[in-house]
Amino acid sequence: MKNCYKCETEIQDNFKFCPNCGSNQTEINCPNCKYKNEPNSKFCQECGTQINGKTKPENKPKIEIIEQPIPDFGITVEFKFSTSQTFDFAVEEAKKFNTFQQIGEDKKATYRVNVSEDQIETLEPLLENLKGWRNRKVYHNGEKVLWDSMFSYQWCYRQRKASYKPELYCFGYENNYDYNLWGCIQTRLSFVEHSELFTYGKWLNTNGDWEFDKERISHTLEKHLFQYRFCPAMNLDLVKDVLLAFPDKVNPSKDDEWKFIKNYRSQDGLKIKEKSSFGYTEEYYVNGAAPVSMKKFLTQISKKMTRKLPSGIIE
Repeated sequence: MKNCYKCETEIQDNFKFCPNCGSNQTEINCPNCKYKNEPNSKFCQECGTQINGKTKPENKPKIEIIEQPIPDFGITVEFKFSTSQTFDFAVEEAKKFNTFQQIGEDKKATYRVNVSEDQIETLEPLLENLKGWRNRKVYHNGEKVLWDSMFSYQWCYRQRKASYKPELYCFGYENNYDYNLWGCIQTRLSFVEHSELFTYGKWLNTNGDWEFDKERISHTLEKHLFQYRFCPAMNLDLVKDVLLAFPDKVNPSKDDEWKFIKNYRSQDGLKIKEKSSFGYTEEYYVNGAAPVSMKKFLTQISKKMTRKLPSGIIE
C-alpha cells in the first residue's frame, strides 16, 4: 500500500491514479532532460521544460542597443518610427545611402544617414518623406541644429528647379529688371536704382565723393544668406567676387555715369544745391549714389570679376 501523492489517501501500489482525487501517481520523465518529476508536475523541476512536451517559452534575449556616435563631419539626418503614411518610404529612401544605419529594432529603432555638405541635394527624396514629422533630427559636423536652419532653403530651391531657366533663376531672371549678380535672390540687395545697396556708404566731403561701405554690404549679405547657406545652388565665392569688383568710391558730381540718390524721407545726408532748368536754385539732400545705366554698370562689374557669369543675366 502507498499514500496518494496529492490527498494522501491510502491506495494500492499498482494504482496509477488515485480513486479518491484522481491524481496521477506516476513519476513523469522530462522530455528534455529526462529528469523524473513528481506526479502532476506541469513543468520540469530541473530545466523548466513544460511536461506536456512543449518547451517553456523562453524570454527573448534582451537586445543591447549600443549608442552610435553622431559623425563629426557633414550632415546627419536621423529619424525614428512614425505613424505617418510616408514612414516606409522614408526608410526605403534612407537605405539607398551607403552611410545608412539602423540602431535598434522594430518601433524602437533609430534610422540615420550622413552626407557631406556638397551632397546635400541627394537628401531631397528622403526629406520629402520626412516633411512635417516630429521625431526627426539633423546634425551638422556632429552638433545638433534646428531643422529649419539647415533646410530652410528648400522652398526656394524647388522654385529654382521648376523655373523656366533654373541656371538664371538665382540671378533674378524671372523678376523683370531686378538685376542681381550675387547669384542668390535672397540677398535682398538687388542692383536696382532704389536698392539699399547704393545707400551703404558715406560722404567723404562736400564735393560729392561717396565711399561705399563694403564692410556693411558684406555683413548684410552674410545676415540675409545665413539661413540659405546650405542651398546646393549657393556660391559664396561668387558673392565675394562681385563685392571685390564693386567700386570703392564714386563722385556723381564729376562722373556722368553716376547720379545722386535723393533722400525724400529726411534731411540727412549731403546737401546739394543746383540750378533748375527754370533758373532758380534747387536744394535737396542725397544719401547715396547709383549708376545712371544699371545695365552698363553690371557689364563693367562682370568684366572685373574672375568668375564668368551665365549668359543671359544682363539683357
